[in-house]
Amino acid sequence: MVSLRDPIMNVQDAIRESYLAQGFTEEQLEQLYAIAEERSYVDGEPILRQFDDSQDLLILASGRANILTVIGEPIGVVKPGMPLGEISFLDSKPRSVSVVSSGPSDAVVLPAGPLRKILQERPDIALRALLNISRVLCARLRAANNNIAALMAIDESETSLSRG
Repeated sequence: MVSLRDPIMNVQDAIRESYLAQGFTEEQLEQLYAIAEERSYVDGEPILRQFDDSQDLLILASGRANILTVIGEPIGVVKPGMPLGEISFLDSKPRSVSVVSSGPSDAVVLPAGPLRKILQERPDIALRALLNISRVLCARLRAANNNIAALMAIDESETSLSRG
C-alpha cells in the first residue's frame, strides 16, 4: 500500500483494500468512509496500548507495526491492510496487547461508537465485517496454536535430553 502521506493514497483506498472490507459493495464502503479518521505514527510510537480502554477499530494503511508482549517483546507483525484493535472492539474490554509503529506508519481509525451504530443499523455490513474479522482472528489463533505446539515440542525434547 502507498502511504496516506502520498497524495495517491487516501482513506477510501486504505479501507477498500483492507481485510475488513473484503466483499463490500461501494455503497457499503461509503458508510465506513463517512466515519473514518486518519492518524500517522513515527517509529516507536504506540498505536495501541495494552490495558487501554479505547475500543476503536483501526486499519494499518501503510508501514509496519509490532505486536508486543507485556514485557515489550515483539510477538507479531502487523502489515498494511490488517485490522488492529478488533478484540477490544468486539468484546468491549481493555486492549489485550500493545502495538507500536515500526518506522513511519499510517492508520485509518473507525471510531467504535459510530461503527457499532452502522453495524446495528446495517445487518448486511455487520455480517460481512464480522466474517472478515473472524477470518483474521482465526488466522491469528492458528498461528498462536502452532507457536504453542512448537514451544511444547522444544520443552519435551529438552526434558527428554535432561533425563537421558
